[in-house]
Amino acid sequence: MQWIEISIVCERVATDEVTTLFDDYTDNGIIEEDVEDQPNLIKLTMYAYPSLDMDMIKTDLEKRLAEDNIKVISIDTDIIDESTWLNSWQQYIEPTEILPNIVIKPAWQEYDNVDNKTVIEIDSDISFGTGAHETTRTCADSAPMDFDKVTCLDIGTGTGILLLIAAHLGIKKLVGIDIEEYAANQAKINCENNQIRAEIICGDLDTDFNEIAQLIVANLTVDP
Repeated sequence: MQWIEISIVCERVATDEVTTLFDDYTDNGIIEEDVEDQPNLIKLTMYAYPSLDMDMIKTDLEKRLAEDNIKVISIDTDIIDESTWLNSWQQYIEPTEILPNIVIKPAWQEYDNVDNKTVIEIDSDISFGTGAHETTRTCADSAPMDFDKVTCLDIGTGTGILLLIAAHLGIKKLVGIDIEEYAANQAKINCENNQIRAEIICGDLDTDFNEIAQLIVANLTVDP
């Protein structure tokens, strides 16, 4: 499988605006890199699905950046294979203490658990759902403290990371749903690898979930 790599070098103050534009083309996360000897600049890289048109993406980005008066130094595009893509973003994902004494550890990274913290291991082919995004931390931090008779429903469960955190917080009834088969399968694998029992549904919320949930989490991109 191949991926479309789009890299933009722009002024650092425009980071949020540019990454918002990227959301239209990918949900795989964005790599942010410093530009050597240019502290006011930043390099932003995304990886779009190969089914999209690379030239169309570049043209559309150039138009929208110009309309928003965002100063861009360069826009570079390339086609890369899957192994290069994986290595490109996995090197930036480090173990993260997402809540006090609960650490999310990517399966491909080492972690020296000298403080005997609870470690949740996540394997994934996409960067979202590894604990590196602030929205994941916010969802985890918003869980209630009374877990009796609580069903936790994770909409768009992805890697199942929020279900794993909910389990370690004491919630027993866990349900995750995702319309993407690859995501539902990955969530099942991560739950099994962490010895967590959860119901994972590959399907649509409107038709495939018929229960009641007291706690609903939905760590999604902007469009949904």
